[in-house]
Amino acid sequence: MAILGNGLGGADPSLEATAAIRWAPRRALNLAAIAVLTATVVTVVTTAPAGVVLRDAAGLTGLAALAATLFGRRLAWTLPVVTGCVSAGIPAIPEPFALYLLTWAGQPPDSVAALTTAAVFAVTGAAAYLTRGPRRIG
Repeated sequence: MAILGNGLGGADPSLEATAAIRWAPRRALNLAAIAVLTATVVTVVTTAPAGVVLRDAAGLTGLAALAATLFGRRLAWTLPVVTGCVSAGIPAIPEPFALYLLTWAGQPPDSVAALTTAAVFAVTGAAAYLTRGPRRIG
């Protein structure tokens, strides 16, 4: 996921800004490809339940898109990596609720809060990335 986030923008921001094509469909396809590839690889190499893999792939892809929009394509890896580190380092306990939401990626498959959080990240990140594109730096 972190490696694929670098592909959320082109190497030449001025070329991307002046292109005479609509970027939203291409960006949506790019996000879908990243989510599918991430879910496929994780499903092959782990025994995690498919629901957790799909939930986390969608949420982390949304976070990568949001990071690309806010920080640029070179730092698109930051939000997914921080989320993974927090979820791996803090135990998944139901109280306090803010901590429960913070560790959404490590929650059990039946967690409604984790599914809701992942869906919010996926929709928010995709909407920001599709409408604004990656931040142009330089």
